Formats: sequence, structure tokens, C-alpha cells
Amino acid sequence: MVETIKVPTDVNFLNEWAGFELPRGIVNKGITGCGATTLAIEDEHKTIICSPRINLIKNKCQQHKGTLAVYGDVRNGDIEDYLRNSPKPKLLATYDSVPRLNGLIKDKSDWRIVVDEYQYLLIDSGFKSETEIRLLETLRDFSYVTYLSATPIADKYMRQMDWFKDLPYTVLEWSNVEQRFVKRVQSKNPINNAIEIVRNYQKGIYPFVIIDGEKIESKECVIFLNSVTNIINIIRQTGLQTEDVNIVVASTLENEQLVKKLGLDYGIGVIPLKGEQHKKFTFCTSTAFAGCDFYSTCASTFVISDNKKSYTSIDIATELAQIAGRQRLECNPFRNTVTFIYNVDVGESKDDSYKADLEKKLQDSYEYARLKNSLTGANRDFAIKDIQTCQKLNKYSEHYVCYDGINNCFFVNDMAYLNDCFSYDVQKENYLDGIKVRKQLEDSGFNVSGKELHSDYEE
Repeated sequence: MVETIKVPTDVNFLNEWAGFELPRGIVNKGITGCGATTLAIEDEHKTIICSPRINLIKNKCQQHKGTLAVYGDVRNGDIEDYLRNSPKPKLLATYDSVPRLNGLIKDKSDWRIVVDEYQYLLIDSGFKSETEIRLLETLRDFSYVTYLSATPIADKYMRQMDWFKDLPYTVLEWSNVEQRFVKRVQSKNPINNAIEIVRNYQKGIYPFVIIDGEKIESKECVIFLNSVTNIINIIRQTGLQTEDVNIVVASTLENEQLVKKLGLDYGIGVIPLKGEQHKKFTFCTSTAFAGCDFYSTCASTFVISDNKKSYTSIDIATELAQIAGRQRLECNPFRNTVTFIYNVDVGESKDDSYKADLEKKLQDSYEYARLKNSLTGANRDFAIKDIQTCQKLNKYSEHYVCYDGINNCFFVNDMAYLNDCFSYDVQKENYLDGIKVRKQLEDSGFNVSGKELHSDYEE
């Protein structure tokens, strides 16, 4: 059952809407940047706002005094002190911190949960679905949970997840939506085009607009790619120095080591707050920017989608829609335009053989789990270690079997399977050709009236 709620025409942000509360269940905000998390932070309820990204937690916490950011480094004692001393606690927590909070909060009857950017439950499940499953199981202990997104997971995936089958679904309908524009560039090698963009900026060749007869140049740029390796290679090839570049990627040991290959002066950066200095070049991955706000006065936005590997494809319906709403300052004349550079199908089979392989992998995994569960004694101990090592090194490339230590059983991770299906759909159904791309953009609410450019830029 879908309920549509019309937002009053004089409301630009949800916290301006007197008497409105975030509904229980799945809420499609309709647009990004409408202040839904701000409403959750400012209302009268005890609230845990769950986020898929530490960057988003820190970004929101710095903007809202009186909140507490909860992630791996935060001690239980600090959380308990905050809960004792705060009459209206507002906790901003990563997905994997919520089970810990669940143990610290004894009386859950008057608490509300807001799961921000909930589409990442699916997007991330290819590499950390155990975290997502633990979160969703933990949230069963709370009676009022809101799953929030402006870009909901496709219904065909949601209906297959037990956690979402019976939840109410609310759509917010806005009448005064700002239009966002996409300049499409189809390229044989999008990464080479990213290098071209950087070199143009280095030469002082900037995008510009004419407003009231005055030429305004975009002297900063934000470039989104879904590969840290590609970011490092672009920086290395263009010779960017640390004072000119901000690298906003997930804070993992692997990423830190990749960034340090550029030199000891380089490191993983953070998104500047409102009023803080921005560097000329900001490189972001989708794992870093989700839900974060940018406050550049003149930055242009470039999105690079390279389909040679499925995980580097940018999903138009989710990630691109999120990126387009991230520049917040109205004084930035480039904030509503995104340049989208992509390549189309790179020659793999277009038949259903890949999906058939996924289905076989799923059925084989069920059989494999049954076999593992039949083992006893030392054989079972060996099997547990083997599965844990395999998933750590190979994720779900070989099968979907996991081990559940609490219930002492092997099980098939359906979320990892759905992630594979989702990745396939993003790559093959969105990027078969330029016509498909245009339709996906239009369906996602973008203005694509301009002609598509074709680039053969060679490095």
C-alpha cells in the first residue's frame, strides 16, 4: 500500500512544516536536500539516525550541536554519559554501531530510528552484508523505524527482502521542485576524459556562465568516480599537488595505503563545512559522499562512470540522483548541472547467461550450506574457518554461504545475491546504449534536453 503526502507549496525544508513527523516505514522523500534528517535531529523524540558512512555522521554532527556521533572509536562510557545527561538524545550512528546501542538502551519504548540513505543496505551488501543483516535484525527491537531515501531501491529488490515486505510506503510529493540538468558525454574511455578535465583546470580553462552580462567561471570541481585506484592514477598522471586536491574516500586501511602511494603528504580528506576553504579539485567515491553536503560557491560537478567493471558503474537512479543534490549554496550557479561521462556496453554477452549463472550460484550455495550444516566435530570447525577466510578474501565471488556464530549454522546470504542482480541491472540495463541512458535519466527526474556529446579523447 502506497500513501502519497503532498508537501505544502510554501515548504522548502521538512523542518519548516509545522506538525509534520517522519512516518513509520519506508519514506521516499522525493528530492534530496529537503531536511529530513534535520527534522529528525530537531524534533522532540529520542532518536538514533543510522548512516551508512562515517563521513556523513561527522558532517551532520559538526552541523548540529548537542548530537553525539557513534562509530567504532567511541567508547561505551561516553555514550552512557551522553544518554544520562541528555533529556532529548540524538545519536548519529553508523550501521555497524546500532547493535551496540541496542544493548546500551534498556527502555526502547519511546525511541525512534531513522535509517538514512537506506538504499545502501543493498548497494553495500556485496562486501559487508553481514553488517546490514545485523542492523536489520537489531531494528526489530524498535517499534518505530523510518527507512529514508530520495532514491529508493527498485521494488523488485525490496519485495524480496523479508524486512521490507509488510512495511508501509510513503511518498512525499513536492510541487516546487528545482530542475536539475545533465550534460551527457559518451566516451570510449571515461577515465581519460577525467584527466582532460583536470588538465583544462590546470591550464585555466574553466566552465563558465554569463549572468547579467558578467562572465562567472567555475574555478573548483568535484569529480565522482567509483574506483579509488582510478582516482590515484588520475592524480599521478596530472601531477596534482596535495595543496590543490582533496581525496574523499572511505576511511579503510586499503584506501589509506593506496593514497599514501602518492606521497607522505597525501591523505584521505574530509568535506569542508559551510564557510571553510575548498580546494580546486575534490575527488569522491560514492562510498564517501552519500548524504553529505558541499558548500562550494563555484564548483562544477563531473560524474565518471566506467563500465569495464560492474562496481565502477554509477547507478543513475540512486547515486547520480544523490550527487546532483549535494551542492547546497544557492549562490553557486553551477550547482544544478552535472556533466555525466560514461561508456556503454563494452561487448559482453547481452543474453541471459549471466543471470542464469547467478541463479545457479544461488542454488549451489543452498546445497553447499546444507552440506556444511551436516558436518560435526573437527570437520565442522575446519568448515567454519574455511568459510570465514573465504568470505574475508573473496567476499561472495565464489558462493553466498556465510556462518552465523550466534545460531551456530551456515546460511545463504540472499542480500549478496540481490546485490549481484542489482549490479548486473545497473551495468547491463542502464548502459546498453545512449538511448537507455537518456531514458534512465529522464525517469530519474533529470532534464536532458541538450544533445549528447561523443568524445574520443585519447591519453
